[in-house]
Amino acid sequence: MESKPKYGVLGAGPVRASLIGRLPSRARDIGPVCSTSFRVASRIANSIGAGYAVRNAEELEAVPALLVNFQPDNPESVMARLQDAGINWKGRVLVFCDCAASPESLRGFGEKGASTAVAREFGGRLIAESDDSAALRVVQELARDLGLKAVQISKGAGSVFGAAVLLGTAAITPLIDRAAELLREAGIRDAEAARMAASLFEQTARDYAHSGRQSWAWYMRGPDAGQLETQAARELVLRDLVLYGLERFGKHEELRRKLSAEQ
Repeated sequence: MESKPKYGVLGAGPVRASLIGRLPSRARDIGPVCSTSFRVASRIANSIGAGYAVRNAEELEAVPALLVNFQPDNPESVMARLQDAGINWKGRVLVFCDCAASPESLRGFGEKGASTAVAREFGGRLIAESDDSAALRVVQELARDLGLKAVQISKGAGSVFGAAVLLGTAAITPLIDRAAELLREAGIRDAEAARMAASLFEQTARDYAHSGRQSWAWYMRGPDAGQLETQAARELVLRDLVLYGLERFGKHEELRRKLSAEQ
């Protein structure tokens, strides 16, 4: 007996490049595929090699879970199709894959009885933003199919998670670049300077993963004040970063007061 599909898809844009399109053949238990038009739905079904195009969003009611994907610059057409559909949402799961509905939309679907989650990949993990057990079970199944580890964050915490990612990626790149530049000024050739700068940050990250705050070089014993003054004289950002560390970890109060006075 042929099993019924577990998922429906509502999407627009390059769905194939999303988590939905990356599901392996054995896991593509996808049924109805809907979009802004039947033509687009057919194109999506063909691109992901799974499911069948449908003309009406109401036909998505045939499956217990719906995977949604849309471009962040144009969510309105897809969300309007979903919100206007005459679907009984009670007991159904909505997973927004690599995209995020507005808090108001999520709240509205929740009030209609749906379980919702926002899922995105980061660092070999499938981050699930949800507090709903039914939605989390679907995300965990998706994670297994994709060979990822599911990690839950609280509902509404997407911006906080995003800030953490930004801090550890784009915000820190200028520091790595400046470290490489200083190594070049010290006489190290370009390519080697870049590799050394990257390895310094990688080692620091590995140490932190192993020991947490105690991996901080000055957790127990503060830096040499004289040496720090010499280094900070040519690289002012060092003073700010050291001061931030002293304040964050609550260490070496005398040095912290001295650096604060010199700002």
